[in-house]
Amino acid sequence: MHRLILSGILLALCLVVDGCYRPYAPAPPTSGDTYRPVYAPFSEVRSVQTLEPQPYKNAGKIYIKDKFLYINEVGSGIHIVDNSHPEKPVQVAFIAIMGNQELAIKDSILYADNVTDLVALNIADPHNIRLVKRLQNVFDYSAYPLATNVRFECADPAKGAVIRWEKTAVENPQCYR
Repeated sequence: MHRLILSGILLALCLVVDGCYRPYAPAPPTSGDTYRPVYAPFSEVRSVQTLEPQPYKNAGKIYIKDKFLYINEVGSGIHIVDNSHPEKPVQVAFIAIMGNQELAIKDSILYADNVTDLVALNIADPHNIRLVKRLQNVFDYSAYPLATNVRFECADPAKGAVIRWEKTAVENPQCYR
């Protein structure tokens, strides 16, 4: 009998505590930074090109394969650097891949994100990079900026691919992250 009463009290307590719990969610800021998406047509975004070496602007992750360094240029591609002589690294080429954030290499294939697509590139000859395969729409559409607690103009896939977010004044932004 005591167990039944104790069980009933514990059950009632659990229901009361659970029923009153509300996770904290801050209200969207009414002022502060606002962002607007910058679009490019998907046909332009899906163009992967090997270019002459480019200056570093926003270097990200580094991948080492054999004597080469593959350095992510956040949002725009991958630098290839010959590191045969670490005291004198030599820039070899730049692979322009819009929206690129990540890379991985297995054997002579470099895998990279290209906004919403996954591309596989043959890097056996760093002077002659070739697209092996493209898987379209593997990744989610970039519907919001990376910054948090900000208001922004909502992204519209009909306008193209979001290639970056610019901090700017947005009149009456409807989205919040």
